[in-house]
Amino acid sequence: MKAALLVLAAISLDATAQSSGPVGCTYNQYGRVANGASLWPTTTFGIPAAQLPPFETNCLINQFAFNNFLYLAGNDGSGNPRFMSYVPWYDALPAKGVPVWTGTYTPLDGVQLSKAMNQTEAGNGFQLLDVANQTTSYDIRINQVYFNQIKNRQLYQQATLTAAANAFNQNSYSGGIWFPPTEIGDKTEGVIELKTAWRNFGAVISKLCPSDLMYCTVDDDGTAWGLVGFHLVQKTNTHGEFVWASFEHAGNAPDCSPGGANPVANFPADPTEPGQTMNVNKNYLNGVGKSGWNYFDYNDYLAAKGDRKSCPFPVKNVQAGAICLTWPGSGTAWQQVQVCRTDRMEKPANACVNLSQPHPNSLDIACLNQSVVNNSPSGLADYWRYYQLIGMQWVINGNTEGGAFGQGCFLYEDGDASSTNCPNYGKHGEGGSAPSYTRAGSTTMANTTLETWTQNFLYVTDPSNPQNVSSAADCFACHQPQTIAVPAQNGQPAFNQADMSHLLSRVQQ
Repeated sequence: MKAALLVLAAISLDATAQSSGPVGCTYNQYGRVANGASLWPTTTFGIPAAQLPPFETNCLINQFAFNNFLYLAGNDGSGNPRFMSYVPWYDALPAKGVPVWTGTYTPLDGVQLSKAMNQTEAGNGFQLLDVANQTTSYDIRINQVYFNQIKNRQLYQQATLTAAANAFNQNSYSGGIWFPPTEIGDKTEGVIELKTAWRNFGAVISKLCPSDLMYCTVDDDGTAWGLVGFHLVQKTNTHGEFVWASFEHAGNAPDCSPGGANPVANFPADPTEPGQTMNVNKNYLNGVGKSGWNYFDYNDYLAAKGDRKSCPFPVKNVQAGAICLTWPGSGTAWQQVQVCRTDRMEKPANACVNLSQPHPNSLDIACLNQSVVNNSPSGLADYWRYYQLIGMQWVINGNTEGGAFGQGCFLYEDGDASSTNCPNYGKHGEGGSAPSYTRAGSTTMANTTLETWTQNFLYVTDPSNPQNVSSAADCFACHQPQTIAVPAQNGQPAFNQADMSHLLSRVQQ
């Protein structure tokens, strides 16, 4: 990881911008305020020219992601968060006819949320059950820029994708599908994709969803859902790989190892009240009367001889006693497991380190999380203070940060430099050889509700032996720039990839 080098590059900026010296990654660093007042289309949006860093830093990208999360969580004018006005994937990729954009609040679809394809995690197909033994469901939405690309280019049809994949194989610089922006001078809003995870609280009359601590909504069938995970993926003029950011509810799961901000306990820590537990309504038991976590049952953990300090999970050097993140079963026999975070959350009190000193991105994230909690934007519902940035990932745009890529295949440093990934890149003289870039930010990023079993190189592969695991890296381990089109066949679903996005695998025509 080369994040330390990026932090050092910010010395001159922060030392001159603040007379008292750098104070850590805060919501108002770089002379701008990350309050969600507007959607930032570029990572440097709002930074005065005199304070523009010569290099992008982890803090700069974290701040960009958090601002846009707050914007999407903000009121759309009808009393609903803006992201619920983005079009759901099944309307953008209809089974018949053409896509339709409404731009208005669209409730969760109960039928869609009950489908197996919307109840399994990406990468492994596992289902995640909460502490009440209810299955977590997933929703995907996109902004109008992405929608227009799908509609205008007829990307909702498999035949179009197949033709694009053939063009990519002929010339991986100019062929294939590339979403806007594709030029460094284009600072308008790029394509945005959101994937959200929802906890099922049952019939709305039960009133179990803790609306003072969580964003709760009701689907069109009268079922109450609570938002527990939020992926924000956004392409900008200097980030053709997209900026990948993950947020989740602070009450999802404790840290697996001691010393983090979310210790193993009956109730999660309250990020809005240091030293207090997340039980502000005095009866917050997540609907089961056992524990305050969404995906960790403290009583069951104790019954499994948990030591109240750590949560052992199946990795190759743990031969016995794995009581967390074990194999969840399969088919109709999915089992509730004890979920914990393998990359622990740093304590905010120790996180706001001097930006001129080398330090991990996890400290910047913890500092920013607390800074946003302490300076919550006016008009934003209080329950949004219980959502935290978990990780953020991007790639370094070349050695000098001067070159941006928005179109054309590119490679990573992690063993994917095979020429077969970017075939015929230099054909017709365009672009020469495919460029190679380096990951930055949270290089083991995972979300406890969206990649539960692939956290920090953890991936259970054998249902009969949970100790048998293989490594899974991060977002870029699965999302690649290649245009790929494999239609559904022999009972297997389609696999379509375009410019890092897997959304088009859900094409129905």
